[in-house]
Formats: sequence, structure tokens, C-alpha cells
Amino acid sequence: MAAPRHPSHRATRIRGERPAEPSRSMPLPEAEDVADPARPRSLVDHALTRRGVLERIRNGDAMLRDDHTDADPYLLRAARHHGEATERPCPICRTEELVHVTYVFGDELGPFSGRVKSSAELPVMAYEHGHFRVYVVEVCTGCGWNHMTLTYVLGDGVPRRPLRKPADLLD
Repeated sequence: MAAPRHPSHRATRIRGERPAEPSRSMPLPEAEDVADPARPRSLVDHALTRRGVLERIRNGDAMLRDDHTDADPYLLRAARHHGEATERPCPICRTEELVHVTYVFGDELGPFSGRVKSSAELPVMAYEHGHFRVYVVEVCTGCGWNHMTLTYVLGDGVPRRPLRKPADLLD
């Protein structure tokens, strides 16, 4: 007879059920030393990757062009309504100007992780949270070009418990 599985085994979970939130009694990690919470750290600039993709597209790689001009409808909607305009033309269609959409992710943000934020909101958030990652995506609302531009970390380095889900927040 086979040994019974441990109750936390993934096969015993109901499909679509979210895993339990971490216990509030677990100790928080050590605080890190941060001189300026609003100053980006662990910055990764994706300009070389972008340049390589554009070069391959100009050399006739149609599949790569299709991959980078098929922006998700939610990304296009975020670009139209929440994006920050740049003065750079789209490298593909050259008719529209690029828009930057900034997303924030982090365990401390709780249910608010994955939200679009303006660049003006980021310094305020940096002093309210210990550690979160920022992703900046450039989007052309005309042809659908999209590419990751920057990723970096903000926060004051003091670990905090995740924010609780508000009672009126829908899943």
C-alpha cells in the first residue's frame, strides 16, 4: 500500500485555490542599509537587448517582429490611459510616439502588486515599503510594439508584512 501524501502536497489542493498567506508570526528578514530609498538600485537597462531585437527585425526576422508587435490588450489599455508619453518615435511604425508604462511588484505590496504606477508615485512608495521591483515597458499604441526598458528596485530596506486585502477588493 502506498504511503499517504502529505496534506500540503499540491495534488490535494483544489484547482484555482490560492495558497495560504504566510503566517503573521514568522519573523521578518533583516533590514538592509539603504542610503536613499527613492534612488534606484539593482538597475538593469535592457537597451542592448532592444537594439539587438530591432536589428534582427530590420534584417527581415518576421517572427520576431510579430512577437514584439503583439502587445497584450491590457498593456495597450494601460499605455493609453496610464502611460507617460515620451518624445521618441516608435522604431517600427515611426508614426506614433512611444509611451512608458511602469509596473510595481513585491511581496510587501500584497494585493496591490502588479499595478501600474506613475513615476511621481514611486518616490512616495519608496518610503512606505521596504523592497519592491519596478518594471518600465515602452509601448507603441499604434502598431503594438512593446519592449522592457528598465527594471530596478526601490524601497527603504526595512521589511514589512504584506498589505492585507481590502474587504471590497474583487479577485
